[in-house]
Amino acid sequence: MRKFSFSRTEIREILISTAVLSAAFAVAFSNGILNISIEQFPVMILFSFISVGIGFLAHELIGHKLIAQYFDLFAEYRMWKNGLVLALLSSLAGFVFAAPGAVMISRSIDLWGSHVPVTKKRMGIIAMMGPVVNLVLGAVFFVLNALAPSSLFTIAMQVNIWLALFNMLPVPPLDGSKILAWDKRIWAGLFAVLIAAFFFL
Repeated sequence: MRKFSFSRTEIREILISTAVLSAAFAVAFSNGILNISIEQFPVMILFSFISVGIGFLAHELIGHKLIAQYFDLFAEYRMWKNGLVLALLSSLAGFVFAAPGAVMISRSIDLWGSHVPVTKKRMGIIAMMGPVVNLVLGAVFFVLNALAPSSLFTIAMQVNIWLALFNMLPVPPLDGSKILAWDKRIWAGLFAVLIAAFFFL
């Protein structure tokens, strides 16, 4: 199977999801967290788009899609329309329901015509890597903000930690449910780290 391939439908739905999620975070930061003025909102949109563009795309494409294709599994992103609507509605209350879609994973056929199965362990690893990528990015932006304080770094840090923590909830179809089904200890350990990072950062 050709590694890290994209379909036109997938690219379109990734772009739509990124735009909607960026708008949702901008509204959440403006209304519920930072309470900025109308004049500052365009800057918040820009900062959210950069932060979500990095965090969301890294989560889905590197954390999930790349790892799934590394295992020779079929993997394509699909947006969830109801999730996009919920993201926008929840942002009015100051938080973001961050489930705009997911990388759909299924078995594939290798060069010898044999099916490559989607095992519980492989699915758990693929699910885990999304939050791990966001946790690493959150730490990177934390260091950058400590070295050169910036609203952009602060927002990017918070967006990545929230994406990681929200996706670790053990509720299907979120990543946490797949990790919990694979290994309860790994889920508990990673979830505890993210809880600590959420309150510390």
